[in-house]
Amino acid sequence: MGISVKLTTAERREKTEQLIKEHQWKFEILKEENPLFIPKSAYIPRGKSEHFVSFFPSELSRQEDIYLEFVSYDLVPEDPNRTLYKLRSNVYFDEEYEKTEGTNFRYLIPIKELEKIEIVNPSVNSEFEELEEITGKQSKLNFDDLDDKSTVTKKSSKKMSDLLVDDLPVSDLTIRDLMAILHKRPVSKKEWLNKLITD
Repeated sequence: MGISVKLTTAERREKTEQLIKEHQWKFEILKEENPLFIPKSAYIPRGKSEHFVSFFPSELSRQEDIYLEFVSYDLVPEDPNRTLYKLRSNVYFDEEYEKTEGTNFRYLIPIKELEKIEIVNPSVNSEFEELEEITGKQSKLNFDDLDDKSTVTKKSSKKMSDLLVDDLPVSDLTIRDLMAILHKRPVSKKEWLNKLITD
């Protein structure tokens, strides 16, 4: 377990600037020129059973949508996918959100109220287009001929029925397949893999 070190204000500002750079392309697509970005730690408060994020009154009273990603108390990203979330501005925040105790209280907001921002990176799209040009048409496993007994017509040099019994070996993955898996996009030439990704 790592030791948490209290960051100075300058260190927090610098780390926040580094965090927001990861999402800059998303803000450009959203046409957010000066987004309010506040990284937050998600935690389960005492007596609760779900995760919350907490906001100071000064943060919510700005009446702006707040963008955030989940980080540790040292502002280290906790999600390897670097997911961006949005908390929509709410004029009724003082009445609707529970407060922590004490004079320096914060508002507790369940993470289920956060909106997940899902935007496809344009640079990833261009990578797929380049990949399409390089690889061209590839042979694919056709599972449309499956019957109730899970038998298939032989469509390639490998025994298709053997492929159904066991998982395909990693050596059979193409670069396109790997990109499809990593970016969770159904761009593989293997229809069954695309179906797994989209289901």
